[in-house]
Amino acid sequence: MKHPAPAIRLVVNADDLGVSERVNEGILLAHRRGIVTAASLMAVGRAFDQAVDWCRAFPALDVGVHLTLVAETPLRPKSPLAGPDGRLPASAGAFLLRWAAGGFRREELRAECTAQIERVLGRGLRVTHLDSHQHVHALPGVAELCLDLAARYGIPFVRVPVEQTAVEAPPGRHELKRIGGAAALGITWALARLAGARPPEGRGLRFIGFLDGGRLNRGRLDRLLRRLRPGGPYELMCHPGFAPEEAEIRRWGYRHEEELHALADPALRTALPGRGIRLCRFADLI
Repeated sequence: MKHPAPAIRLVVNADDLGVSERVNEGILLAHRRGIVTAASLMAVGRAFDQAVDWCRAFPALDVGVHLTLVAETPLRPKSPLAGPDGRLPASAGAFLLRWAAGGFRREELRAECTAQIERVLGRGLRVTHLDSHQHVHALPGVAELCLDLAARYGIPFVRVPVEQTAVEAPPGRHELKRIGGAAALGITWALARLAGARPPEGRGLRFIGFLDGGRLNRGRLDRLLRRLRPGGPYELMCHPGFAPEEAEIRRWGYRHEEELHALADPALRTALPGRGIRLCRFADLI
């Protein structure tokens, strides 16, 4: 007798919850109407309180901590991680330069990450996963620290942001930039592993979505879903939202509403089981 093929388990995780009210609104809509099953919450986000209220109102949305060590204001007052303007390094590259040059100590980094995790936990939310803004938690030295904190606070999953590259069409400027970023993340994670970083056994998810980050329209989403195969579960990173009003977020160049339209389509959610894909949360994989 022929047995049915095992289902492809897929966690659809929206980054940047809490960064702005417009992004919050889009993530919630993509969860209620579409395929988003989890979101990563920025403890330093300007719309953090609104995001917490909505996470309580919609407990089926899995919640993680989106550690934010770049491009925002640190949670701890007078943090040594901040520059003269009171803000964290402007980008992952700027963070790496300061980190490599000894511009701040491991203890200072641990204190800020601890404060962010405890702010989310302190609101009574169950935290199932840990990742970071611009993936700085994959850097050597930072990865081990974040894995240690995840173990300390009982957070089961830590993102490994390494995606196998598969470009099906001639890449444009955005695609070339993302391919370079994916290669850099692969190298930094390899170095982090050499330094001792090891996610918990059996808790790794295959990571997808980086190459299409900020541009995950319906065509790109369909292409990603066609490549999924039974086996270990997948985490699809995404960035749905309504167009943010904040100029600094608009400068990211993300097409939040395109991603929202693709991810919030009820017809897609209905069609996934027929394609052998089962939506789940991180909590379902424990």
